[in-house]
Amino acid sequence: MKLRRLLPLTALAAAAVVFSAGAAAPASAASTPTGYAGSPFAGAAQHTTVPGAHPPALAGPLVNATSRNWAGYAISSLSTPAATFTHVHASWTQRPITCPASDAWAVFWVGFDGWTNGTVEQGGSLARCVNSTPVYQLWWEMFPTNAIQPVLNINAGDSVSADVTYNAATAQFTITVADATQHTSFSTTQTCAANLVCSRSSADWIVEAVGRFGTNDFFPLANYGRALMGNTVATDDAGHGGSMTSNSTWQRTKIQEQDATTTYATTGATSTNGQNFAVTWAHQ
Repeated sequence: MKLRRLLPLTALAAAAVVFSAGAAAPASAASTPTGYAGSPFAGAAQHTTVPGAHPPALAGPLVNATSRNWAGYAISSLSTPAATFTHVHASWTQRPITCPASDAWAVFWVGFDGWTNGTVEQGGSLARCVNSTPVYQLWWEMFPTNAIQPVLNINAGDSVSADVTYNAATAQFTITVADATQHTSFSTTQTCAANLVCSRSSADWIVEAVGRFGTNDFFPLANYGRALMGNTVATDDAGHGGSMTSNSTWQRTKIQEQDATTTYATTGATSTNGQNFAVTWAHQ
C-alpha cells in the first residue's frame, strides 16, 4: 500500500532541522514521509459528540468530548478576544507496543490547533508496526502541509519531551523533541503555509490513531497499554501560563477516542496539579 501523500507546491516552507550531537540521521524525512498518508481524516481531530460541561472549582470549565482519532486533552481560550497559544510542553515515557495488526500505529504528541480547525503544528514520538515488528521514532509535522516526518529512532522505555513554540516576531513555529535516555534531540523551525491559517486556537496533548492513504479509514491502533503524559503546561499571548487547570480563562476538553460503536482509547482525569493524565488503549 502506498504510504506517501503528494505534497502541495507550498508544502515545505523554509525550514531548518538541527540535530543534537550524536543524533541519528533523518529517517527518510524529506523524501518519503510516512503516516497521515493523505487521509483527509488524519491530523485534525474528527469529532463525534460533545456531551456537556462540568466546571471545576478553581479552573476553567471542563468539557467532555469524543473523537474518532484523538485521545487526551485540548485547551482553548475563553477570553474576549480569544488569546492564542504560544508554547506547549509535555514529557512521557515511550510505551512499548504490541501489534494487533502487522501495520498498526500510535502517535504521541503536543502541539497547537486541530481541535476546532484544520491545521496542526505538532511534534512527538510514534510507535508503528512494520510487518508486526515495533519501530519507535521521534517526529514532527505541519498538517496538512506535510505528512509525519520521522527524524530519530528511539527505544521503548525512553524518556521523551516535546515543545512547540510560536514566535510572533518571526511568525515561525519551533518544534523540539528530545530523548533524554539517548541524549539526542532535534529542533525544526517552520512557517505556516501561505494558503493556510495556523491560528493556534488550541493547545493539545494527544495520543492518536493514524489515517490510511487516500481513504476515510485508519490504520489499526497499536496496543500501547496505559500511556502517561506529564508536565503538561502551556502559555498564551495574554500572559497566562501553567498547567491546563491553572487558569480560569482556559477551557479544557477531555477527549475519548471512539466512534458510534467502538471505544479505541479512554482518557483519565488530570492530576491535582493539572499536569499529568493517562490514556488507556482499548481497541485496535
